[in-house]
Amino acid sequence: MNCLHQYGYHGASLPRILEEAGVSRGAWSHHFKTKKELIAEAARESLFKSSVQQAVEIGPDFLRKEQLPELFDYIWSNFYQGKVRDIWVELTVACRADSELRKLLVPVFDEFVESLDALWRKYFQSNKQHDIPVERILNLTLYVIGGMGLQSILHDNPDYYKSLRGLWTQMILPMLEIKAEI
Repeated sequence: MNCLHQYGYHGASLPRILEEAGVSRGAWSHHFKTKKELIAEAARESLFKSSVQQAVEIGPDFLRKEQLPELFDYIWSNFYQGKVRDIWVELTVACRADSELRKLLVPVFDEFVESLDALWRKYFQSNKQHDIPVERILNLTLYVIGGMGLQSILHDNPDYYKSLRGLWTQMILPMLEIKAEI
């Protein structure tokens, strides 16, 4: 993942990746057939075991309704800004034109979304007045924040994005409740 961040997908050649990892070509070929398989497994193990999951599972302070803005800010800072965001963008753009890589990464991303859905259902629920599943509300939140993260590459204006996250949070807070049994 470090090579993807530093050199981009196409610049992260297999020899460069192996050199940085300190792994011989023989050891590597024992586990993987292609660079794409290696990238997909690395994404599964590091990129998609993300700060989103860590924030919810490690940060009990985030598990109060009034703390949701801080949870979203944490996700913004640790997943949609900097290295993780940049790697995610590299992989997304590479998949646009590389169907083989996309075929390998789709199940990895699907696993990530399924794990998030389970996490959302474990700690949150929709307000009784809304019939929208909690995972839809919170995944939409991630997509909104993710879109801002992508846009921030070109339009770096932290205060603006913080105000938008605040507005979004105000809009969805009435739809959510924290589960009492945590």
